[in-house]
Amino acid sequence: MKLAGIKILVVDDDKLLRDTLCDILEFDGAETSQAGNGDIAFEMIKNNDYNIIISDVRMPGASGIDLLNNLKEYENKAPEIIMMSAYSDLTEEKAKQLGASALFLKPTKVDEIKELILELVN
Repeated sequence: MKLAGIKILVVDDDKLLRDTLCDILEFDGAETSQAGNGDIAFEMIKNNDYNIIISDVRMPGASGIDLLNNLKEYENKAPEIIMMSAYSDLTEEKAKQLGASALFLKPTKVDEIKELILELVN
């Protein structure tokens, strides 16, 4: 599965998870960046063009939900958002109402995320 030319921002407070996911995506050709919470991610989005954002839901500081809300008000085209959560308090339906393209529960299969990325950018 080739992700060449796809710019992805991975947002999670767990650095090991961010590093691992970025390594896997980069192995398939994606260009990745990382942010530790929604505030950092939003500033990065304003200054860069990403195709996909993969964000945790719960994080210290600004959460993934805060990021979705900020992107609703963002004047430029917002990238596709994939949410990840270890908790089931956010349903896929609610995530989509907030602007996300999908919700995965942690742990998840990276191949499923890669398949969705390809669907969203094509």
